[in-house]
Amino acid sequence: MVVDRHDAWAMSLRLRGFTLVELLVVLAIIALLASLLLPSLQAAQSKARRIHCTSNLRQLGVALDVYVDENKCYPPAMTTSGLGNWQRALWPASTDRVLYCPQLMPASDQFQQYFPTNQLIFPHYGYNASGAVRINPPPQNPGLGGNFVWTGPGVGNYVAAADNWVRVPCQMIAIGDGMTFLPPPLTSATLTPADPLYNIFPFIMNPQGYPGANKNHANGANMLFCDAHVQYARQSNWLNPGDENKRLWNADNQSHPEFQ
Repeated sequence: MVVDRHDAWAMSLRLRGFTLVELLVVLAIIALLASLLLPSLQAAQSKARRIHCTSNLRQLGVALDVYVDENKCYPPAMTTSGLGNWQRALWPASTDRVLYCPQLMPASDQFQQYFPTNQLIFPHYGYNASGAVRINPPPQNPGLGGNFVWTGPGVGNYVAAADNWVRVPCQMIAIGDGMTFLPPPLTSATLTPADPLYNIFPFIMNPQGYPGANKNHANGANMLFCDAHVQYARQSNWLNPGDENKRLWNADNQSHPEFQ
């Protein structure tokens, strides 16, 4: 039988398989394609976590509405013992899981001082407890955290902000992405990650340098407003010192530059 030389050449190609050079070329092409696709995959994952965060905040918005409707006031930010209170107030109408942003980030040094076994935590949402106040505290707290009232020598309690305290609910931030917390009293018998008071605010807390709004989601943060809608913006927008931004943090919808 006579074999055509072209058929013989094709058969030899099939028999010899890939050379090392050809294999390396294929691997290089696969690596190149993977590198091109990776940013898209990371962007998709980041967007998915941001959407999950938005869903969490909307559920917290429902829980906040239920609380305000039943109590005719907003939950005080903390207890008289200095522990966080607002998250406990919203637990009955929500779950533990929705109190935490799905975007992982390492625990801060300050957090590990109190909870050394938590190497990684879910960033906790913060409460607009004190509004856009940095200096010269006003007679009445412009945030949602309530006012501390002395009832006797060395004794007092927090009076909650009434439901009608918020003039424009669609322009008042209630809860949002923020990792800043005030350390709990070390005298407490037991502490959990939910015990500290988690706050959000439109400035950077010194000397620690903690920002009042974080940048977990593509350099930005989600914020829940008092009318239960959620809005996303870059961290720089939430921390903008301009009057229009400061209005979003104060219940009377005024910028109050005298408190900044």
